[in-house]
Amino acid sequence: MNNRFMALASFTVVLLLITSIGSQNLSAYAAFSNPPSFGGGQLKYNDGLVINGNMFDISKHSQSMPTPQILALGESSTIVLKIFDNSGPTTIKSAGLYMDIQGTRSSISSADTSISYPMSSHFYVNDPHNLLGNISVEYKIVKPFVYVTFHITPIAKMDVSNLIVTAIDDHRALVRSLIINAIEFS
Repeated sequence: MNNRFMALASFTVVLLLITSIGSQNLSAYAAFSNPPSFGGGQLKYNDGLVINGNMFDISKHSQSMPTPQILALGESSTIVLKIFDNSGPTTIKSAGLYMDIQGTRSSISSADTSISYPMSSHFYVNDPHNLLGNISVEYKIVKPFVYVTFHITPIAKMDVSNLIVTAIDDHRALVRSLIINAIEFS
């Protein structure tokens, strides 16, 4: 009888732990999932970011741009993210650009301007300084990658800014890459 009670008590504790983890805001699977990558995961590549046709290696968590890319005011510019996920390209659910980050600030929360694109709906823009005019976002799958293309038209000057790019998969696993001194609007 004592062994049955201990087994039932142990089972109850395990069930409560599983239920508790499963009801958290973040997916329990995300802790065990490989996040997407911009070239730094299992599949290595060095063209995870393309700005107006110029390719850059953003495979690390943080890297510096040799020279800031100047996006001309009033002209459409293109920023392309090349994203890989071990579980396949259809698992990528969201991508984002975060900018207007000057100096030593290097977090998403310090970005004044952002474009986030959940692939199942329209994109969202936060632009409190009215830096951006026309914006469109699209994606295409060319196995094994997803290419997310942001078309933006800068309409106001922005000093040299760091750029943070993100991608999230269907298990809420996140990849984030900081590009220091990446872009300028002038």
